[in-house]
Amino acid sequence: MRMVNNAKFTIDMQDILKEMKGKTFKSIECFKTTTDSVYGKCRLNLGTFAVDLYNYIHTMPFFGALEDIPFFTCERMDKKSIFKPCEQGRTAHVYMIDEKIIGVEIVNDLINVNHGEYEISLDQALIIRTKYNVYSFYKSWMYSELINLSSDQENAFVYDLDKVKYDWSGRGADPIEVVRKTYIL
Repeated sequence: MRMVNNAKFTIDMQDILKEMKGKTFKSIECFKTTTDSVYGKCRLNLGTFAVDLYNYIHTMPFFGALEDIPFFTCERMDKKSIFKPCEQGRTAHVYMIDEKIIGVEIVNDLINVNHGEYEISLDQALIIRTKYNVYSFYKSWMYSELINLSSDQENAFVYDLDKVKYDWSGRGADPIEVVRKTYIL
């Protein structure tokens, strides 16, 4: 049996994210951005508690060696704790939302390289649905620590499957299979 490398939210983290459903999504707190992406960390303020969402590097097995791969994690925070963005010396900006959360989803890619020589289960996005909007927090390029943010009235945004295959293919040299699933929490 092959080992799948997990680069995804743990069960405990998924429980934190599940708890968001039914809460009021008060705001997003992060370094002020003009590019709709933030480096490494943002905070989701929910009124009764907060969730810090991270996209940090973790060292993982990679084809018999070790590789630094950023992936999503999260942590439940006290609503009164002060948010500190990754960029030292910069002040966080609060983007007001004030909408009730009706759904939380995780988009996961199971990536198979060289017919199973290497497999990784990688969470690509956290999707938060409200009555009026869909908020997407998603990765882009496989080595990027950026968290891309988007808001749309109907559609979730996730890194394109063809780009995922290209990123993991060694520029086309290795056969890649990607199975994308969306998990509703």
